[in-house]
Amino acid sequence: MQFLFLTALKAEAHPLITAYRLQKDSTTHLYSQNHIDLLITGVGVAKTTKRIQSYLSQHPDLSHTVIINIGIAGGNPNQTIIGDLYRVNAIYDEATNRSFFPDIMLRHTQKEISLTTVSAVITKNRERYPGLVDMEASAIFQTMSKVVPVHRLIFLKVVSDHMNVKDWESLDVTRLIQTKIDEIQSVVDGYKVDALADRKILSVSEMELLSHGVSQLKLTETQYIKLMAWSENFKKRNGESIKKLEPYFNLISNSKAERNQIFDKIRQQLSA
Repeated sequence: MQFLFLTALKAEAHPLITAYRLQKDSTTHLYSQNHIDLLITGVGVAKTTKRIQSYLSQHPDLSHTVIINIGIAGGNPNQTIIGDLYRVNAIYDEATNRSFFPDIMLRHTQKEISLTTVSAVITKNRERYPGLVDMEASAIFQTMSKVVPVHRLIFLKVVSDHMNVKDWESLDVTRLIQTKIDEIQSVVDGYKVDALADRKILSVSEMELLSHGVSQLKLTETQYIKLMAWSENFKKRNGESIKKLEPYFNLISNSKAERNQIFDKIRQQLSA
């Protein structure tokens, strides 16, 4: 597998650059070595989206790539510990009111938590954010989920503050990431599995459709695995595209029971 690290800041990237001996491309914000790339996206949704799109224009084939967003984040004072590493299991975009769900398929040791992507630094009403806050994750998910299955999108955040920082220069961002570099490397090692690469039975557009469906319906890990197997078997058996599932993936499930009903209808369609 290949790996693409995404960090907003150079200070967040420095421990990774050192650990993996990455070399800078003199014309871009990209660092590389062997099977690993690191892109510094800059801060904020707009800049992040622009730099990722620029990267994708030069690296269109991510069929064997795992995307790992690493950085600091503010944390709810009652739910998080400064200096701890968390794995994001849900992303809410405050500006658009949209929610996104990385599919955590492999076992791990990190504590899971939700994250809200905001457009400005939070200094007031911090208790209304239940988990973490950052300024890039939703942009990364929205852009990358179009080209990479959601089970290969990983978001790792180290809590740097409780949304009460008055002097940002006082934060030692590099040290915060450096203290967790071994844990980050263990996550990378766990994803060195060729089985995670894109399956060749389904086309890129069909994989994008499944990724959208998983996010839209908030399917579980087990349901995702079943959906993938059913889709592949359907296409092998009938030689038809799975595009007929699109109407189901545009539905909204308001409960687990409703989600499971939709999922069962999908199963019936693929069994026909």
